[in-house]
Amino acid sequence: MSLQALKSLNFFKKKHDLIGVDIGTHAIKLACLKKSSGQWSLVRWGMIPYGEDIPLDTPLVDRRSQAVAALQTYLRTAEFPTKKVVTSVCGNSVIVRYVKMTKMPAAELAKSIKFEAEPYIPFNIEDVNLGFSIIGESMEEGQAQMETVLVACKKDVVDVRVDLLREAGLQPVILDIDAFALENAYENVFPSSQGDTVLFMNIGASFTNISIVEKGISRVVRDVFIAGNSFTKAIQRQFQSDIKTAEQKKIAYGLTENPSDPETQQVSEVLLPVARDLLTEVQRSIDFYLSQGSDRTVNKIYLCGGSANLKSLDQFLSNELKIPVEIFNPLALIQNAPMDLSDEQKSLLPQMAVAVGLATRREGDAA
Repeated sequence: MSLQALKSLNFFKKKHDLIGVDIGTHAIKLACLKKSSGQWSLVRWGMIPYGEDIPLDTPLVDRRSQAVAALQTYLRTAEFPTKKVVTSVCGNSVIVRYVKMTKMPAAELAKSIKFEAEPYIPFNIEDVNLGFSIIGESMEEGQAQMETVLVACKKDVVDVRVDLLREAGLQPVILDIDAFALENAYENVFPSSQGDTVLFMNIGASFTNISIVEKGISRVVRDVFIAGNSFTKAIQRQFQSDIKTAEQKKIAYGLTENPSDPETQQVSEVLLPVARDLLTEVQRSIDFYLSQGSDRTVNKIYLCGGSANLKSLDQFLSNELKIPVEIFNPLALIQNAPMDLSDEQKSLLPQMAVAVGLATRREGDAA
């Protein structure tokens, strides 16, 4: 499922193809899909790194010029069928709340959304853009209730992305949430698995998006600060190395089990506490989900994002949580997806998950 835009951008009735643009900490990912006879096909995809000289924790507002320049350079030669894009947000400036409300028409809720959302949003309601989606109905004490997802995002965070894209020559028409984009990617890649409950871990550079989807319906969304940079910084501290060297060690060694040489063992030992902290957050999310009702279970975990391929992380999580863990390939069942990829190119696929999910949105979508 996805939410309607959080900003009052232009919407039209005709559902045109859009470019999904995932503006990450280390790179921008783009994907464009076309749907015909119920089947998605890939039009184009790409990944644009910012450069190695930008510090790990540089916020987007301070790397905006690099992002704009990188996008403009890429778009001069990349052939996309449109300039219209859908992008997304995540992190501590985004709040997702699952709320039960007295049943009312969606149009009525849209008019009163500020009043209804204010008790659940820990920001000044005037400083955020709001969105909602009704995901179900129930009866409680004889009164009709509706299960609603409320989303709030600080206006300045929205504005940075919208302005960045416009400056690069693109036209943003929909704003989504990273976690919901992942759910869209899953629904379209594995439509036969919609009866399962799955947990996504999108391990980016600055944030890990954790979301639980039950039979195609979002039930838990959290963003935590333990992510790819956390692993890199741990290596930097231990080895007193620069970022590039730390990244190389992280990729080369990961959580290698039974390492055969001292350096591999040392890197693995440095990364293990970070992996355990991340595990704790995942377990907390699962426990919260399980506490919401009986007969609940998580059938599978999918890893995506830049650190999804961290060596042995999938096995570590599976062993600790007793749940199957798989690295997510968002192009697995997409027609015209590239087949003859190098190992390096294959390692990029999990990072494309958000962009692919965004690319399934259409201008004029409902929620």
